[in-house]
Amino acid sequence: MDPFSTARLFAGAAFLAVAAGMDLRTRQVPNPLWVLLGTLGLGLVVVDLAMSSASAEYYVVLASAAGLFYAVFFGEPLLDEDGFHGRRLRIGLLGLALVGLVGATWNVVASGRTDSVAFLEYLTMPVMVLVYQGMYQVRLLHGGADAKALIALTLLVPTYPDLGPAIGPMVVDARIDAAMRLWFPFSFVVLVNAMLLFLAIPLGYLLHNAVRGDLRFPMAFLGRRADLDDLPPHVWLMERIDDRGEHVVVLFPRRGRDRDSEVERLRRAGIRRAWVQPKVPFMVPLLGGFLLAFLVGNLLLGFLSLLGPRG
Repeated sequence: MDPFSTARLFAGAAFLAVAAGMDLRTRQVPNPLWVLLGTLGLGLVVVDLAMSSASAEYYVVLASAAGLFYAVFFGEPLLDEDGFHGRRLRIGLLGLALVGLVGATWNVVASGRTDSVAFLEYLTMPVMVLVYQGMYQVRLLHGGADAKALIALTLLVPTYPDLGPAIGPMVVDARIDAAMRLWFPFSFVVLVNAMLLFLAIPLGYLLHNAVRGDLRFPMAFLGRRADLDDLPPHVWLMERIDDRGEHVVVLFPRRGRDRDSEVERLRRAGIRRAWVQPKVPFMVPLLGGFLLAFLVGNLLLGFLSLLGPRG
């Protein structure tokens, strides 16, 4: 493993370990942690590009990714819970970044340079920053820290690391390797690995509910019952009384609801125990997914390769 890959492995593991500890204790990870990790990643990329005598187009991509990254943490967002806000400065900077990316990509691809594939792999940096923000907005990533962690990891490990002799599921046919690097960026491998680890949680819920003799499906896969008078702090309610006064079950609760008022409405309806969904600290499987991505590879690809034809 080359020195840059080694540095990225240890830095990512250290920061994610700290984040996992915070997530377990408080279910919150402060922004400065991700700002520091992303800044460290940008610094490593600058040194890496300088040592490889990269062309100016690479630095345009890096500057665009940096601008999009810091915009996540500083200033007022374009889109929030109140809708879209036409903030001129932010729109102007976004437009400038887009023009720079299009121009740099055109210069590299249209000229037929031999490094066009490598350049496009770096181009995934700003693209994935936007992708993870979008995934958070549409609730595919449930917590803001999850999206920010993945954005920071995108800058820390913008391309597939040099792992030395390839091992495990990371080994793929050379004919599809380039496509995988573009359409399946390394940070997305981390996310997929983490999600596969996350799939073990419903089985844990099922076992817990089976032992307690409380098997109501599908809620038994998604949470557990809790007393409303002694409700744990880090849970979402899966039951509520809607605006029509009807008792409903919500399998995938939305963030931002007033838990106290919903608990009171359930009590008035005569409900004393309700199904809840624990706020699982995603930083723990994310740490595992990051380590597996470095040391083993793409778990999903490895699993699919086991199912594929042999010979």
